[in-house]
Amino acid sequence: MKRSLFSGSFLVVEGATDGRLYRKFTDKRECEVILAHSKENVRIAVREVTRRNDDRIIGIVDSDTDRIRGIEHRPPVFSTDERDSEMVMIHSPAFDAVLSEYGDEDKIARFASRFGEIRDVLLSSCYPLGMLMYISDVNGHKLSFRDLDHAYFTDRRTLRPDVKDMVSAVVSNSPNSYVSRDALLWQLETELKNERDPWDVCRGHDMVSVLALGLREIFGEYNSRNIRSSELAGALRLAYGREEFRGTRMYKESADWCENKHIKVWIS
Repeated sequence: MKRSLFSGSFLVVEGATDGRLYRKFTDKRECEVILAHSKENVRIAVREVTRRNDDRIIGIVDSDTDRIRGIEHRPPVFSTDERDSEMVMIHSPAFDAVLSEYGDEDKIARFASRFGEIRDVLLSSCYPLGMLMYISDVNGHKLSFRDLDHAYFTDRRTLRPDVKDMVSAVVSNSPNSYVSRDALLWQLETELKNERDPWDVCRGHDMVSVLALGLREIFGEYNSRNIRSSELAGALRLAYGREEFRGTRMYKESADWCENKHIKVWIS
């Protein structure tokens, strides 16, 4: 339907926040961003359009646990360098800019001297929850990780998670799952013995939520006393610039593919 009104290229992304991010880098005269509202919908939309011999379309999806599970995405669908778009931004200098804006320099230094650099602490904090998501995906446990309150299982002094409380919170949040808390704990403890790349494991939403908790409770400036994770995620998108984006593998691969197909998606 959109093709009858627009002759340019389409960029299909998973959700609204992805749309806000990637619109910053698209050539709006030549490319329209479409929200598919799920990862599977991105794949279906791109596949169906290309089947009709229309190659002026690409899709971007979060990697999620795909790399750990050995799942690959082929053009014209491209996956994020890290687990999701928020993790890509946290991996970049945008994270340091946001931390500088909302964090107290002296408090951050004191915290880092005791527990490590903020980014590394966040990775350690969110790693067990990311592995629990992986376990759920692999075993079909149907666990729900939506709207978790990280304050329930995260120490407000160290930002370290209580794994037992974390598993209990997830089980309570998962009415469609029938796996027991003890079984999950055993599976998680077993899986944690394997060393995975935390950038493939940790979910950006959780990293931002724990960062918001740390800013409110431990090392934030006056302007972060009531900060919410949604505000921090927005600040990351604002701080994440074209130079950082053009340095990603996903950009380079998609830009090369578009060039070969003679279509325009990204701003030159």
